[in-house]
Amino acid sequence: MTDSDFAKYMSAMAHGDRESLRFIYDEYLKLIFAVVYDTIGQREEAEDVTSEFFIKMYSVAASYRPGNGHKRWMVTIAKNMAVDRVRKLGREALVDEIPESPDNSRGSHEDEIVNKVTVQQAVKTLKPDEREVLDLKTVGGFTFREISEMTSRPMGTVTWLYGEAIKKLRRCRL
Repeated sequence: MTDSDFAKYMSAMAHGDRESLRFIYDEYLKLIFAVVYDTIGQREEAEDVTSEFFIKMYSVAASYRPGNGHKRWMVTIAKNMAVDRVRKLGREALVDEIPESPDNSRGSHEDEIVNKVTVQQAVKTLKPDEREVLDLKTVGGFTFREISEMTSRPMGTVTWLYGEAIKKLRRCRL
């Protein structure tokens, strides 16, 4: 979506057009979720903040000023909302809950817990830039070219960051 298309949709939303929100939602859901999930680290909370983001976008549509890159504008808002959620919850990082087994005991999930903790520890070894690119690629499903455009980094840098993240994760023997 171009900046001018985005501006048209925002203008239409400012005048009550909900269908314009649907176009933006369909185009940017993966991006916003990836950004929020990268900040929060917990799927359910990230889903909630992502939903709240699009509700907020609809309510602030009239205040949007085109010209500075709509993706960067959206990412900034999404990151701020995610940071606010983390602060509200009073923790630095959230951990996904392990589902309980049918007999309501968690003992049968020991392997799942160990694997999840190991993954979380491995991801914590990544630099923020590496984690961002990894999340946009794996969670967001974006191509390296799209990530390059979204983050305003050369594509070579994006692929290098991704490669470094993968190497670090492999060293943790995941």
